[in-house]
Amino acid sequence: MSINRRQFLGSGAALAAAASVPDFASIRKEFPRANREVYLDAAAHIPLPKYTLEGIRRYLDFHMYGPGEGRGEYAAEAQRQVRPLFARLINAKPSEIGLVMCTKAGEAAVVNGLRIQQSGGNVVTNDLHYAGAIHDYIGRRKAGMDVRIVRHRDWRIDLRDMERAVDRNTKLVSITLVSNVNGWVEDARALSELAHAHGAYLYADIIQAAGSVPVDVKALGIDFAACSNYKWLQGVRGAGFLYVREELQGGPLADLSFPGYVYFNYPPWVEAPAAGEEFPYLPPKNAARYEPGNVNYAGYVGQYEALKRILALGAENIYEHARPLCDRLKKELPALGYKLITPLEARSSIVVVQAKDLKTTQQRLRKAGIQVTSAGRNRVRISPGVYNNMEDIDRLLAALS
Repeated sequence: MSINRRQFLGSGAALAAAASVPDFASIRKEFPRANREVYLDAAAHIPLPKYTLEGIRRYLDFHMYGPGEGRGEYAAEAQRQVRPLFARLINAKPSEIGLVMCTKAGEAAVVNGLRIQQSGGNVVTNDLHYAGAIHDYIGRRKAGMDVRIVRHRDWRIDLRDMERAVDRNTKLVSITLVSNVNGWVEDARALSELAHAHGAYLYADIIQAAGSVPVDVKALGIDFAACSNYKWLQGVRGAGFLYVREELQGGPLADLSFPGYVYFNYPPWVEAPAAGEEFPYLPPKNAARYEPGNVNYAGYVGQYEALKRILALGAENIYEHARPLCDRLKKELPALGYKLITPLEARSSIVVVQAKDLKTTQQRLRKAGIQVTSAGRNRVRISPGVYNNMEDIDRLLAALS
């Protein structure tokens, strides 16, 4: 299934292509680990860049030394801007962004908030969705939820199979926009139309998309999305984002965590109680209503610095930097005896092959100082980041020759 360029990018994200091409050689210097080894594993965990670490240090200095010398102003500004910056990256409103500890926490907030099982509804997903999320759905199935898992065909998801699984009781279609399994890119626009035609919603795990390829949640019709920050977003674990379309907040997606603070509207807390309730409930009026309370603020201040760099680079430029690296892998690895299971048309920064002898492949890569991910009994996943170059690909191909 081919993914139309306009369909994937959306009208807003394509504007990034107009930016001047960045100096990626200079960007590489910000990633010390990428200069010590051939690190082709951004889909697992990106090496920490200097600027992300500097943001975290500045925030910790604020806690260590206090708010003087601009430390307090910096910490406050970073916390104020991190939601708007991420919103800009995926073409959402700042009010549609909440903070969550990880991708699965965001997806759970959606599944629980929609009250799917209580309503007798079902969830439709597929086996190229994130395995941790599928494991969660299997647990929910054992607890009585109707969960339908569509199987891939030759490492692609056939839209017709998804159509057959969705019915009038479907409440949520849940996908990974760019699959961590093989870099498959879902036809999110078509799946959104399918879900909406049946009164359902579309959730997308965007952890392998945000920061690596252009994402436009509005153009794609995505209702909910979540991601952690430690992969392509160049952040750290324990911090992530949840996108909730504005029209769905506090209505179809119920409040479950109830963040905020109550004040006591009676003596001796106040001298003159105001009219109304003794315990006024004042929930946030935006996606912050789905946040758990205190979050990893040090991580988000580091993310503030990373997002500024990512937006300055432009998501389109980031993808265009990785594309020739991935195209070369797709072309040359099969000639070396590795079966390609990433679709040639997949517009992502992930290339996955099957090795005839995984143990030997691992030994060769380890000896050459090359970091990739190996999974299952024969899969090898290669995922170039902003810091990689063609010399890194040369070294990988030489090691596997």
